[in-house]
Amino acid sequence: MFSRDCAEFIKALGSFDYACANKHLMRISKSYPTVGSICSRVSQCESVYSSMQYLKPKLFRREDHLYHLYSEIASDLEREILAYKDFSIATGRGSFSESDSIVGVTGQRQQGSGHTSPTLAMAEAVAPSQRTPKDIRAVDHPVNLSPTFSFHQQQSTGAGRAEAQSVAAADHIVLYTILHELCNLRMITIGVYRMMSQSTTEIEMETILPEVEHTLHMYDSRCQEVQNTVLGSGIQFELTILRHGLLLDRAIAEYDVQISSTHLYLARISLTEWKRQTLEQDYTEKSHYRPEETSWRYSLFSSSEEKNKSVVKGKSNLLPNHYLWLNRWITSERSKLTIYFMDILLEKERAMGGDERSLWADMDPDMHGLIRTFRKKAGARSISFVYEISPDVRFSTTGFISANAPYEAATGLNSFPCIYSYPPDPPKDHWPNIISIMQGSVNLLRQFRSQYFYDRKIGCTYYVARIDRHVSIVIIYLDKHPTPDSSAMEFLQLLASKLRHTDVLTALRTE
Repeated sequence: MFSRDCAEFIKALGSFDYACANKHLMRISKSYPTVGSICSRVSQCESVYSSMQYLKPKLFRREDHLYHLYSEIASDLEREILAYKDFSIATGRGSFSESDSIVGVTGQRQQGSGHTSPTLAMAEAVAPSQRTPKDIRAVDHPVNLSPTFSFHQQQSTGAGRAEAQSVAAADHIVLYTILHELCNLRMITIGVYRMMSQSTTEIEMETILPEVEHTLHMYDSRCQEVQNTVLGSGIQFELTILRHGLLLDRAIAEYDVQISSTHLYLARISLTEWKRQTLEQDYTEKSHYRPEETSWRYSLFSSSEEKNKSVVKGKSNLLPNHYLWLNRWITSERSKLTIYFMDILLEKERAMGGDERSLWADMDPDMHGLIRTFRKKAGARSISFVYEISPDVRFSTTGFISANAPYEAATGLNSFPCIYSYPPDPPKDHWPNIISIMQGSVNLLRQFRSQYFYDRKIGCTYYVARIDRHVSIVIIYLDKHPTPDSSAMEFLQLLASKLRHTDVLTALRTE
């Protein structure tokens, strides 16, 4: 049945099983070449989208090539939907039941490019915008070929054939509307990932977050058909993870442990549920992949726990790059949250019978472990994180901030609190020097450039680098460094880049 093949195709597409999706495409294309052509183009775009290869710069390829491919498909789908609605009106079936009803073309309509795909041209004799009800019956509903009409072919009356064609038209509209909504959503998320990939020092929150929230609103309000599919559930999970990840990053920078922990929890729940739903989907000819057959992306983004599980089971579905990248990003945010709020979290960990090791167990990257190892090798006095309080953001050393409680901003030395230090006791006797260095290097630190300063009076050396708009790392040595120590500068940059998620963000366009 046409409707069953389409449902299986959507399931396979939503489970990133493109090999299985292509098998169903072959069956669809035999009876409905136009449908097969459009679905094939969508499947190819989805494969490129989930691999994230479109973010990698390549010669002789326009930067926004995938966006334009989705745009062209969306335009073709819109014309197809209108043609089938005209056909339904012409055959006297102007409205559909609840199960196959399409209220209208959803999402933001794209302007036609004027380009007709060669594949689409071969599949049909008439362009979508010029097709008539007669053309649709002749091209997309061949009476002797379509499995949809196997029952109705036995009917001798023209009314039976007309009714069968009307039902098939409704199926086409449902499928085309799902794909049209998918294309419109992908066109926006492509831009989101591109902006993320271009964030080198800090995520452009003011630009990216509104775009993600707009897309989520668009999904909830104007994408009714795709919501009823596993494909739509995956899109919702993806957008939800992006939103929680962005809000998590902002909450950490504003030193709000309650909000940041909430968004971390919700992001991880969405990742887990998305993975479970994807791997547990049941559809015909489902593909499986052995671990040794997976590509570079699995070893790059997956955790050691996921690899071990794959080896034990022997077979596993290959999770796509964009899922693995999101998982890697949220894991990096989790590590940043833990180092920023380590004193608060460690207190709770000890109350439950844990310790410092259990707090950082299975954490990647282990920021605290990196700092301990460096200090032991380099002989530094201390490594500290200094928070610079700004008038526009409330701050509390407890990490719990109430918007309704009375608030008085700290002044003087108290406006530069220490939120992390190793060893645990902050070097308070060095605090005036640290603040003086930070205030004297405001412009350089805002450019995320590392600073070196030697105090001749007390014989101490300081290294400073900005992590985000509020927090700076400070390394203190109790001896003289006439010139900047290369190992100290390299570690400063390494730690700062990990806390900014630089390696995670650049992986979108380089790895």
